[in-house]
Amino acid sequence: MSTLTLNVRFHAKPGREGDLRETLEALVAPTVAEAGCLRYELYLHPTDPSRMVLLEEWVDAAALAEHFATPHLKQGAAALAEILAEPFQIRRFSEIS
Repeated sequence: MSTLTLNVRFHAKPGREGDLRETLEALVAPTVAEAGCLRYELYLHPTDPSRMVLLEEWVDAAALAEHFATPHLKQGAAALAEILAEPFQIRRFSEIS
């Protein structure tokens, strides 16, 4: 069974760049502690602080579904609703074996 990799893109409203970073950084530690999480890394765009990307890797789709149900992710998603200039974009990839 191959792992599931996500590329999640975020774009903050003007003036909310710090809030975006703080909200996403708060998700890293509890998410990395989840049993099915293999990778959960946050990246800042090199020239535009309003844009960030999460690179995630999960053991399988079930682990990702469990992640979506966690209280810390639900709380983060609620905060992001006020911070983002547009809905975040999730791109899913499967490993080629």
